[in-house]
Amino acid sequence: MKIQTNVASMNALRNLGVTENQQNAEIAKLSSGYRLNRAGDDAAGMSIANSLRSAGKGLAQAQKNAQQAGSFLQIADGATQTLSTMLDRMRELATEAASDNVTDSDRSKISAEFTSLQSEWDRIVNTTQYQGQTLLNGSFNIGDTGTLKANTAVSNVSLTGASASKTYTITQTAATAVTLSDGSTSQTITTTAGTAGGTQHMSFDKLGISFDFKGVLGATTLNSLTVVTGTTQAASFRVGSGTSSNDTVSVALDNLTASNLTIDAGTINVTSSANAATALTNINAALGSLNTAIGNIGAAENRMDYATANLNSLIQNTSAAESTIRDADMAQEYTQYTKLSILQQAGTAMLAQANSSSQSVLQLLRG
Repeated sequence: MKIQTNVASMNALRNLGVTENQQNAEIAKLSSGYRLNRAGDDAAGMSIANSLRSAGKGLAQAQKNAQQAGSFLQIADGATQTLSTMLDRMRELATEAASDNVTDSDRSKISAEFTSLQSEWDRIVNTTQYQGQTLLNGSFNIGDTGTLKANTAVSNVSLTGASASKTYTITQTAATAVTLSDGSTSQTITTTAGTAGGTQHMSFDKLGISFDFKGVLGATTLNSLTVVTGTTQAASFRVGSGTSSNDTVSVALDNLTASNLTIDAGTINVTSSANAATALTNINAALGSLNTAIGNIGAAENRMDYATANLNSLIQNTSAAESTIRDADMAQEYTQYTKLSILQQAGTAMLAQANSSSQSVLQLLRG
């Protein structure tokens, strides 16, 4: 019998320590709901779970992108439906004006409504916007952000309403006046002379171009500066979290201005029977172009709906896969915790017994 080294007590203490560590791990799992709380719990599992979580977050953002793209298309869709109704009415008016049972006095009244519809057509086209971008006038998603002929005083060029493949010239026409022209249309704005180092915003709303100018007019001239726009490109919406072309959906919007469809006031009118007959030809052609645009928008809307539905499924399944690895089975973990609690109590009791066993030596000493 030995009192210097109590092997039984050391063994009980070691086992009690193992039980306590395991019990602490179970407490962490039960309190957090996760099976994996640190890499040491399962290094490979933690790596896979983190990859799945990252993929899920990317898919969630892709889902938002698809939903926003759907909203963008709904705005365009609503406007084209209105344009279709207007074109139907213009066709009715042209058909009425082309008949000789209508007098010139009647045609003047018909022409007044017809001209009004032509004006409203372009107003709708030019004001149908999504986050500042005009959708239906051919300026949507112009390729270049704007190229300026060497002048560091001009920055933040915005082309939200500019026409594609066009050159705009900026000229300082007076001490505090600046003119922008595309060769056929121009707009002059009155601004301030500016201050050294100061920046002022110049907006040419009629031409759909704006920019920031830094400095003093005259000291830094704007003469002969040009803005060169690129060609209109299809808008690209990222509906996946990867980097391949399969993770994007492209949508192209047609130019539906009255002039592009040749139904503008400068091209057609219904002031005479012959003119009304010509207008009917142009309107019929415009109807075909408009229906093509509507079909393209509708197809894109359906594609976005399917993309959104697929993303919903992907997000759910990715989350389920991560849950299988990361989340704790609470029933199983509590069963394990109960077992460890019993072991801890037993270990504590046995440690006490082992510590008290040395006291039997006292019986020998008493004799």
